[in-house]
Amino acid sequence: MNIQTERKIELLNKLIEKSQEIQSESDSNPKFKSWKNLVERTFVKLFGDKSVEVKQLNTLEFHYQGMRIGGQDYSQTHRNYYKRSFDTLIQSIENYLEEFKEELGTIPEIKENNELEDNNTITKVFISHSSKDSAIVEEVIEILESIGLNSTQIFCTSFNGYGIDYGDNFLERIKNELDNNVLVLFILSENFYQSPVCLCEMGATWMKTNTHIPILIPPMSFKDIKGVIPLTQGFVINDSSALTQFKGQIENVFNIENILNNSTWERKRDRIVNRINKEIK
Repeated sequence: MNIQTERKIELLNKLIEKSQEIQSESDSNPKFKSWKNLVERTFVKLFGDKSVEVKQLNTLEFHYQGMRIGGQDYSQTHRNYYKRSFDTLIQSIENYLEEFKEELGTIPEIKENNELEDNNTITKVFISHSSKDSAIVEEVIEILESIGLNSTQIFCTSFNGYGIDYGDNFLERIKNELDNNVLVLFILSENFYQSPVCLCEMGATWMKTNTHIPILIPPMSFKDIKGVIPLTQGFVINDSSALTQFKGQIENVFNIENILNNSTWERKRDRIVNRINKEIK
């Protein structure tokens, strides 16, 4: 089904408008249930029933039931989780909306001085990952800083000081940070694909940025990659030769002078790989 861009924008705007009437993210709420069904029908109409967008939508779980275990009430924890899933879906819809508006040329990216944004200049790295892989992600940050990037050039939600402060709305920060001047590192693992938030983030990130490198954590392999990420541009996190090639890419993209001689880099790289291998095991 070929739908004109103006119609796509109209349908997505309708989802945003209806979402503002939602008071509780639960199938026990008739308004929410009706809205969720409308989202599902709209996504199928816009993207097709086999599309990545529909698959990502189906990974989100909004059913809520109170839980009490060992005398402890976990209701608030579950409410927070489903509220976060709802917010992530809204963020994805807004990103799709912006993408379609850009197709019409209605949202030119303009600097404060009204000059066009230079989309060819990479200024920051965004690390898209599961929080369950934070130990390995910390090693990725170590690699980037060893190459010559500083903390202000690295955006990573799992660590305070790398773009997300206490009390920040992480969805808003991600939305504000992502543009064509960002290099995205997808840290792919079984944890990543089991996270609804990561999958929605993948789709939103893919649309708002142009440069991406998938990095796989074993036992994840290239045949396991799903979604919008291509198979040919990535590498496995504990592959020493691939990390050296990655170092050269980062130096080239960020115009960094090589600050480590080969033997120093190799010793540092090998220590990092050894720590990563321990985490993987």
